[in-house]
Amino acid sequence: MGEITISERTEVPPPENEAPSAPPTQRPWVRALVRLLRSEGALAFYVGLGISLLINIRVVLRPTTLIIGPLGDPVLQAWQMAWQHQFLTNGGDLWTGNQFYPAVDNLAFSDSLLGYLPLSLFGGGQGAAIFRYNVLFVLVFALAFAGGYLLVRQLGSNWQGAALAGVVLAWSPWKLTHVAHLNVLSVGGIAFALWAVTRGFGYSLRSREEPKPWWAFAGWLIAAWQVTLGFAVGITFFYVMVGVGIAVAIVAWRHGRRMVIANAAGGLVFLLVTWVMVVPYLRVQEHYGFRRTWQDIIQYSPPVNGLWTTTIDSRLWTWSIFNDYSKIADLGITEKLLFPGLFVVLFGVIGLFLSSFRIKARIMLAVMVVVPTVLSIGVSFFGGVLYKLMWDVVPGWDAMRTPGRLILWAILPLTVLAAGAVTEFGRLLYSRTRLPTRVVALLLVVPAIAALLEGIPRWPYADIPAVPAEVRSAMATKDPLLILPLIDNDEFVNLLWSMNDFPKIANGNSGNFPPEYQNIRSATVVFPDDYSLDVLKFYGIRKVLVLKSRPGGEKIAARSVAGMPLKREESGDVVIYTITG
Repeated sequence: MGEITISERTEVPPPENEAPSAPPTQRPWVRALVRLLRSEGALAFYVGLGISLLINIRVVLRPTTLIIGPLGDPVLQAWQMAWQHQFLTNGGDLWTGNQFYPAVDNLAFSDSLLGYLPLSLFGGGQGAAIFRYNVLFVLVFALAFAGGYLLVRQLGSNWQGAALAGVVLAWSPWKLTHVAHLNVLSVGGIAFALWAVTRGFGYSLRSREEPKPWWAFAGWLIAAWQVTLGFAVGITFFYVMVGVGIAVAIVAWRHGRRMVIANAAGGLVFLLVTWVMVVPYLRVQEHYGFRRTWQDIIQYSPPVNGLWTTTIDSRLWTWSIFNDYSKIADLGITEKLLFPGLFVVLFGVIGLFLSSFRIKARIMLAVMVVVPTVLSIGVSFFGGVLYKLMWDVVPGWDAMRTPGRLILWAILPLTVLAAGAVTEFGRLLYSRTRLPTRVVALLLVVPAIAALLEGIPRWPYADIPAVPAEVRSAMATKDPLLILPLIDNDEFVNLLWSMNDFPKIANGNSGNFPPEYQNIRSATVVFPDDYSLDVLKFYGIRKVLVLKSRPGGEKIAARSVAGMPLKREESGDVVIYTITG
């Protein structure tokens, strides 16, 4: 039956001598939008978003005053996006933020999350920055679920197996260890890019479909966007896409000129965007000499039992055998917990022997699981011989500090193996039992539900401290300043408070610390004295705020300033020093 519009149901029939007017039709873009909103991928996103909203309900209810995790990296990432808003509003140097003054290119001291810049268009100030971060925190899980679902569905899984893959990619126990790392949680673009390229070539592990060149091109654009989020997972993703590019270059010509053009154009965009993103990091490396050392790899390499050790943030496994840290060193402990989840491993192993996918595909997937797993434990596999080879040969590989993040590339093919097993179970249940169709469908979704239970977290929450009026007033002048005492965790709070007016502050916290910050930190241990004043003046800093309530703050505030070129003003918890000489 044809579609009946509202106008057709309510229109008065025309007189017999008049021809009936043609019913209004929807514009093509409206029809395309409706199809998109009703598509299977959109439904997967809605499901992922609903789960993420429920899991993160506390920050959903308090989006401007609460944040998940300690006041650490989440605040840094909120500042990064707030600085992008400042740049869009007032211009200036995007890559030189207001922290670590007078160091330059400090946005490139860690992953910039530049791909989220469109969200930075909305709202300014501390409250908007925390709101923006919490919105993204909820969305990244929904995107990971939808991306994982679509990728595995395209490869030939039933929807229940695809749901298992989406759940694992979004809420694997391994992902819970990175609650404070939005850059690591943001893996949805990886799955979407691989899905779009695969869809473009009509590729599946079970059949072949009609190629769609524009989908392949879209995949490369999504991959380019993913790279703009950062290189914590972006370095390995770049090389994965290089491998994909080589593979598609070999077969693209078989699908015609349009496919060749789509992939060539998309690959070129991907390479250009990657290069633009790399340039500021190369400047930082050249200017400051920031480099990872092999000692970093030794310290952060997970032990073998890290593969089955889960975080205390997993409610299901908190008191289980999977929560034994006794053989894991304290340094970087969360980076050493690689447990992907019991149920995805169980069904992944089953999928090696019982699967809807061909045996050659299963062998290929098994290899794709094993190699990244070996790399993810770094020096714990034969002294790191394979990892050292990558370190010495592959450009950019030595920029990664934590081998454990490579487990992502083992989890992706593992989910495909698991989905193949679920799909085959479905075929067997449908063909060899008399169970009603709906009962079979519900049974097949049990693995996804079980995997989700593994990923339900018990995260810590932190209240967002309001900026003291005295600090806000001092920052509003936008004079370069330093806040004492210099305490690592409190540096994140200083960044948080600076989001209202963005004064230049010598304080900061990031993956790397410039020599300017280190010099100021060592010189102000006994502030105020002549040496510390000279160092501060050298760097153009003439205002110092001392917060008495912080550890050591009272001691600094009690020191005499007699005979020094200093103006001292005290108001409540804050002592403001102005260098006058």
